[in-house]
Amino acid sequence: MNHAHNKQHGFTIIELTLAMTFISFLLLGIALTIIQIGAIYNKGTTSKEINQASRDINDDLDRNISVAGSLALATDYVQSPVTSTAASQVGGRLCLGSYSYIWNYAKAIPDKTTARNNAAVTSFPVSPGNPNPELIRLAKVPDPSKLYCAKSGPTGPMMYPNIRTIDVPMTQELLKTGDRELGLHNFSFSPVPTSATDLSTGQKIYSLTYSIGTSKIIALNDTQSKCKEPGEPNADPLYCNIQQFSLVVRAGDGVN
Repeated sequence: MNHAHNKQHGFTIIELTLAMTFISFLLLGIALTIIQIGAIYNKGTTSKEINQASRDINDDLDRNISVAGSLALATDYVQSPVTSTAASQVGGRLCLGSYSYIWNYAKAIPDKTTARNNAAVTSFPVSPGNPNPELIRLAKVPDPSKLYCAKSGPTGPMMYPNIRTIDVPMTQELLKTGDRELGLHNFSFSPVPTSATDLSTGQKIYSLTYSIGTSKIIALNDTQSKCKEPGEPNADPLYCNIQQFSLVVRAGDGVN
């Protein structure tokens, strides 16, 4: 007599372990890929915001500097505070005679986690409807008399440390914070060393350099010139981005 035996086949413990290990590695690979894609996307969108801001700022600066009269950098280009060293500067002003540009560096502007406020930081005036001063980042204000570069003495404080109430409606903020909370990290304006002043017109070639980037200072190096490398304390490789821009312009049309 033949007996039929029913045999049930299943996975052994070893087979289940191997399958689960494979699935785990597969899911880990997918997760790492998604994180990498997200990092690339974040870097791309931040870079796009920075480049768009720089194009607008470059166009505005180039247009107004090129039609400015003769400049005297000792009085028309002022750092803030006036007697500060480069490391302690919180902003500055560039007065062209038609417009004045006023800026605060990101390191001096408070963010959500760090109170970086400073008495030398320029803000809009406090009013009953706006009890908290609104700080500027890079603003342009009509200033034919160059009042915003005036000081109370050679090394004295600024005559107008904040935007005057009368100028508020005409003041234009050139650096919008955007989704990435952008800020200005450096701004320098100086004559090109090889450029001589045209004696008949007063024209001279100037070099302007500035840096724009995300405002999370702890994610930048000590000079706020670049992001910390991944693995360094407080590094933020997902969002941190900073770029430097340079502009060469001719100023001085003989009108003082």
